[in-house]
Amino acid sequence: MELRHLRYFIAIAEEENFRRAAEKLHVSQSPLSRQMQQLEEEIGAELFEPSGRGVKLTPAGRLLLDRAKTILSDVDAVAKEVRETAEGQIGTVTIGFEGGSAYVGPLSTILTRFREQAPRVNVELVPMSSAQQWDALSAGQISLGYGNYVPDDSSLQSVVLARHRLGIVVPKQHPLATRSVIKVKDLATEPMLMDPRKSNPRLYDDIIAAVRARGVTLNVTAEILDGEALLTLVASGFGLTFGAEPAAPFLAVGTAVWRPVSDLGLEMRNIAMWRPDAQSLLLRPLLDLLRAEGRRARATGQAKKNPT
Repeated sequence: MELRHLRYFIAIAEEENFRRAAEKLHVSQSPLSRQMQQLEEEIGAELFEPSGRGVKLTPAGRLLLDRAKTILSDVDAVAKEVRETAEGQIGTVTIGFEGGSAYVGPLSTILTRFREQAPRVNVELVPMSSAQQWDALSAGQISLGYGNYVPDDSSLQSVVLARHRLGIVVPKQHPLATRSVIKVKDLATEPMLMDPRKSNPRLYDDIIAAVRARGVTLNVTAEILDGEALLTLVASGFGLTFGAEPAAPFLAVGTAVWRPVSDLGLEMRNIAMWRPDAQSLLLRPLLDLLRAEGRRARATGQAKKNPT
């Protein structure tokens, strides 16, 4: 049974006349009659019976008519869905992101714009470190990475979306919370809580190098992988940790605060990364938004460096 058999059958059933159905389908009546004979032989039942100058459906024909309309409707829907998928109108974009960075950075704004442009595209967010994102991109497990560092890997393209000062997170009752100026030397005797080096090796190494350049060796008492647990321990007085400036308003409503360290000289970057060989029509509108945000971020950063 072929789809054209069902389309021919429906036309005859609706017109109740082979000649009118043939005119509607723009085919000759004889081939149309042969097609229906073949369909009846394949099914093993008569579908039409004479009625005046035309035909009417048999009970078997009435059953087939309902089924045939459903089948053709499903086929048309599948074809439309496949076509829209090929055109990048529907599908799923999976994004790996650094915990916490997606909410305070520009990603939420970019995804809002993307949703307006591609309302039928689903977005999945999967928390993972920058290093995990690199592996996931290489394996094709995610479409896009959103982290703090990008490796020296020619198989990845990236754009910097934002740059934020790196400072210190302290409990509200801590003496440093009231200081207007904090320097690296003020951290020398403080217990420090850090993300494990394996979760973000470059940031970890940059912090260690920056404080050593100021003659300080950090007293790292624990490495905590879970960001929420890390901030809870800081707020409870178990130590201090490093954090980016956009977290300041969120910390202020709790029991910890963010403070700048004047001579630390480090920044946290929000970077989107992807594999150029894995681009698709589905991902292209999002990449356009990311590149536009990257250009805006560069222009804003340049303006700050060269104020008028």
